[in-house]
Amino acid sequence: MEREEGGTHIVLAHEVDFATWRQAVRYHVARGTKPEELSWSVLKSADVFGQNVSQPVWTIPEAGGALTLPRSLVERLVLAIQVNDPDRFSRLYRLVYRVVHGGLDLQQSNGDPDRLQVDQWVARVKQETAAFRQAFAAYYRNGGRGAWYCETHNYILEANAAFCRARVAETWMVHTPYRSMKWDGHALLFGEGGQTPSVWQPDATWPWDGYPNTVLIPTEVERQQAKTLDQLGAEAMDCRSCALWKPAQRTVFGEGPVTAQIMLVGEQPGDQEDKAGHPFVGPAGQVLDSALKDAGLIRSDVYVTNAVKHFRFTWRGSHRLHQKPEQDNITACRAWLDAERRLVKPALIVMMGVTAAQSLLGRPVTISRERSRTFDLAPNVQGLVTVHPSYLLRLPNPSDKQREYARFVEDLKLAQQCMTVKL
Repeated sequence: MEREEGGTHIVLAHEVDFATWRQAVRYHVARGTKPEELSWSVLKSADVFGQNVSQPVWTIPEAGGALTLPRSLVERLVLAIQVNDPDRFSRLYRLVYRVVHGGLDLQQSNGDPDRLQVDQWVARVKQETAAFRQAFAAYYRNGGRGAWYCETHNYILEANAAFCRARVAETWMVHTPYRSMKWDGHALLFGEGGQTPSVWQPDATWPWDGYPNTVLIPTEVERQQAKTLDQLGAEAMDCRSCALWKPAQRTVFGEGPVTAQIMLVGEQPGDQEDKAGHPFVGPAGQVLDSALKDAGLIRSDVYVTNAVKHFRFTWRGSHRLHQKPEQDNITACRAWLDAERRLVKPALIVMMGVTAAQSLLGRPVTISRERSRTFDLAPNVQGLVTVHPSYLLRLPNPSDKQREYARFVEDLKLAQQCMTVKL
């Protein structure tokens, strides 16, 4: 922060240095600094990432107390600071100043010029963020590796770092015209932007914090209007319909072709699925893969998902132990399962375990009574109830395990026959 004749100039570390901007706003709003007395600028990328710069220094004195703002305003600030407009820092400060010192009521100010401008910025950022997330998910779902280049018009990359890490747990790298971002499996690094992966310089990166985190909680309308699985899966990353999103690392969405004739529904992701971001990759997933092969099915031909998309667990020492999801978790996640069904349009849904069966049938289920027969689940959709693969892992007697595994394979063969008929 530099004092200039007639005002104060504040230098931010990068285009979405929300931490410094917020600190400056707290300080100057508390002091009553008028908007016209402040000016703002951003360090150039070369100054931040240059090899001769150990760390940029930008110090703002701490304000006397916290600044209390309406939640709706804070949500607007987080998004609007990402817009590519040099006037955003001043305009956003002026809006905050007017709310605190001018009595501006955001609920009654639809025609206010500052409010209108900020709402336009928010809409632009939301639109580009949604497109970025869907394209990112599609690129890596389709086998993309290494660096992905994405044309951006706003400064949205940093604010979507949490989304990218949640959607793709494996290593990835994204390049935009203004910034590059890399997840190496351990740390998140930023570098200068450019149009080719060759611009990435490992010795000129910055593991900074202080950027905003964009959270786009999906509405039911958005869920119903999703046209692709990539769009639906991207929306699910910010689901807050039940409390499981807080302890879990990520939403583990379904995987498989949209043309799949068979949908396999399990209970919930486990520890390894929560870490990897893919359904059925742990011990139960290995049993499932083996059984599918023995039944004449190929994993990549079926759609695999869970009734609940977050991992519910309890800590025992340093280990996370599976806990059965509660009914409110199942009910909250049913909307995502319905949306997957709408897009995939499977001919047969295999319900693996009690949780999956109860979610889809909407009633108490006893596996032994419902198992190993096909029945009409909905118009043009059949259902099949069977055990969850983890049940086989819990059987202590080898002969029981062998017998039940064979029954599980037979159930999947029924599914395979249904697929053959539908084709």
